[in-house]
Amino acid sequence: MKPNFQNTTNFQSSNANQPSVLEIRIPVPWGHIAGKWWGPTDKRPILIMHGWQDNCDSFNRLLPLMSQDVGFLAIDLPGHGYSSQIPDGFYYHNINYLILIQRLVDYFKWPQVSLMGHSLGARTSFLYTIMNPQKVDFLICLDGLKPLTDDEVINTNAKTISKFLQYENLRRQNTEPPAYTMEEIKQKMSSSLGGSVAYEHSHHLIERSVAPSKNQPGKYCFRRDPRLKVTELINWRQEDLVPGARRVRCPVFIAKAIGAPYYEDEKIFLDVVDALKESGNCEFHRLEGTHHLHLNNPEVLAELVKKFLRRYDKSDRSTGGIKGEMVPRQHKL
Repeated sequence: MKPNFQNTTNFQSSNANQPSVLEIRIPVPWGHIAGKWWGPTDKRPILIMHGWQDNCDSFNRLLPLMSQDVGFLAIDLPGHGYSSQIPDGFYYHNINYLILIQRLVDYFKWPQVSLMGHSLGARTSFLYTIMNPQKVDFLICLDGLKPLTDDEVINTNAKTISKFLQYENLRRQNTEPPAYTMEEIKQKMSSSLGGSVAYEHSHHLIERSVAPSKNQPGKYCFRRDPRLKVTELINWRQEDLVPGARRVRCPVFIAKAIGAPYYEDEKIFLDVVDALKESGNCEFHRLEGTHHLHLNNPEVLAELVKKFLRRYDKSDRSTGGIKGEMVPRQHKL
């Protein structure tokens, strides 16, 4: 029996005041990238990436509040949600996510790319922008911006690699991961990251995160790749990130949750913000909420983002709409 996830987002919205939603699959060499396409499908959308161990449904409460004039392509990153896991023996390195953005740009033949991301998705979007400043027409970062730096980078990377091999060995055993009741799943979702996800909104992340247990009827296992539990390898220096930020000329929107930590020295984060502000097109907002402010209380955030888009979304979007092969057969346009 299919569990009741209380998810109100269907393939096609029945509310005329909300954008339509299509479940999509984009082919990649190791399988597919899954996601949801919100709003107009006949023109280039804004590409959206979620945070670490989340999925594209974390935007379920924000995107219905956005303008219907532009589409939003929210994807599940590799190993997350319904997207394919990477092959055995490989690591979920942040470079892989940067390659993925370029792969999507090439697939759609986008002349430019508009980027929005939360946490890991924000860091990935920022890195792509400083590496390809001429290709990004604007950047929206939600409670995340720069990759973390570490004074103990050598020791940290050594521990990370060791932990990765442990999870890889567990995965290779091909045994079912621990199973939980739906209530236990909700509690786990809402207690992670210091209670970042409100319990009443945790169901938005659950449908793409779990699958029914094969061994324990009525219980569920997390479907995401266990190798994702290993944090990213630290390989970015502040001495490179600040000059990189100064290369950015596109408009930038940054929302920092007041109730969320910086996960590193605040000054290190703000030094990059200051470098972005030198272009004159950087907005930095401190907003009430936790790390998942876009899921828990999206209303104020939505108004600020819409204002930002009205001001800066000026590029041509006529090229790069949806492709028929992306839509599951039963949901063809």
